[in-house]
Amino acid sequence: MSKLTAVQNNQEIRKNIFHLAWPAILRMFLQSIVGVVDVIMVGQLGAAAIASVDIGNRVVFVLIGTLMSLTIGATALVAHYIGAGNRNEANHIMWQSLFSGFIAAFIISGIGIIFSKDLMGAMTFLMEKSDPFILNQGSTYLNIVLASMLFGLPMMVVNAVLQGIGDMKTPLFIMFISNIVNVLFNYLLIFGIGIFPALGVAGAALGSGIGRFVGFLIGITILIRGEKGIKLDLKVIELKIDFEILKDILIIGIPAAVEQFARQSSQIIYTALVAGLGTATIAANAVTMNVSSLSFMPGFGFGMAATTLVGQSLGAKKKQLAEDYSKQSAFLTLILMTAASILMYIFVNPIVNLYTDNPAVINMAVSAIKIFILFQPLLGLLMVLAGALKGAGDTKWVMYFTIIGNWGVRLVLSYVLGLRMGIGLNGFWLAMGIDITFRTMLIIWRFISGKWKNLDVVKIREKRI
Repeated sequence: MSKLTAVQNNQEIRKNIFHLAWPAILRMFLQSIVGVVDVIMVGQLGAAAIASVDIGNRVVFVLIGTLMSLTIGATALVAHYIGAGNRNEANHIMWQSLFSGFIAAFIISGIGIIFSKDLMGAMTFLMEKSDPFILNQGSTYLNIVLASMLFGLPMMVVNAVLQGIGDMKTPLFIMFISNIVNVLFNYLLIFGIGIFPALGVAGAALGSGIGRFVGFLIGITILIRGEKGIKLDLKVIELKIDFEILKDILIIGIPAAVEQFARQSSQIIYTALVAGLGTATIAANAVTMNVSSLSFMPGFGFGMAATTLVGQSLGAKKKQLAEDYSKQSAFLTLILMTAASILMYIFVNPIVNLYTDNPAVINMAVSAIKIFILFQPLLGLLMVLAGALKGAGDTKWVMYFTIIGNWGVRLVLSYVLGLRMGIGLNGFWLAMGIDITFRTMLIIWRFISGKWKNLDVVKIREKRI
């Protein structure tokens, strides 16, 4: 290949990456902004309100993580079959993912609702004196949010399927409408505007639930109309699980689900350790988490683009193209994440001041964010290469690295630095940075090995068709 041809090829690759990445980045930006607005509104109720919502969300994220097998598996398989030119099988996988998602969400949400107060109690056991407000309001918040996941998980599956066919704009539209509804009803129900009651923390949960329900209705309507290249045909739907399809989804998805469970369950322990430092520290940690989500949007967007493009390239038997998409996505992400880090460092103080007027919370959050900023470019690289491996179906190694990093590095160092050495919240975020560095090195090693390009998730199913 000549130098000119190589340059043109890279330009075409970057164009395709940006085509998929920018809607995903905007989607993440929108979701993060909504999260920021939600926390700012809840923050008007006090530090304890922020803490109760943050702790409740830790539990929700763990339960969602256990269901990620359906979304990751659906994205990877749909992308491979689209690349292989088999839309009928992609349609079948879409329906089985949705149907299985409803069943799984019903079971796990039910279990979570029953034990919500016990879960909140476990999350705050390290506090010298448990805060009744956090326990009671957090339990109420958890009940409502978990009930809404009956619609939230299917909406996630719809977005995952659309991502698999290379349509990032429709999930952006769904997220936009869902989040607008979320913010509107949060405002009305948290503060009691007009005819609406002032429900406080419970109002934040109800607003999120209404947003998820609206997003679900829009997503299902789009699939039924079938205008996006994949169709939910109500005439041929069978209300039974195709265990052969489910097996294929879970072969890819279970490691991804375990990875998410490992990440979110370690976050539970992490939050419990932070809770031992008091309500103000919990609130500062929640603000830090929320602000940091604004800056790693490029990593999220390009990681999703890499998942889709790698899956489609390998489905079409184009291994070199899959590698090129991965490398170019990583390169672009490093540039954008570095720029985002610089901007965040400049504006960190005014951003944090939007959340609360508590001086202790502000000081701790600003300091922790500045530590996290140092590691953001590496986090972007980690997210993109992990997305590429997931698109190839190589989810086991991502799982291994997450377990080792989150449990073997981050939690141990959080305890040592944050509690034993008395560094406080800064110690927790320094531990996170070391974990990010460690996992990035491991994911680069796996990517360079090239073994992920030799996996073939399509041929397993084609033998049974």
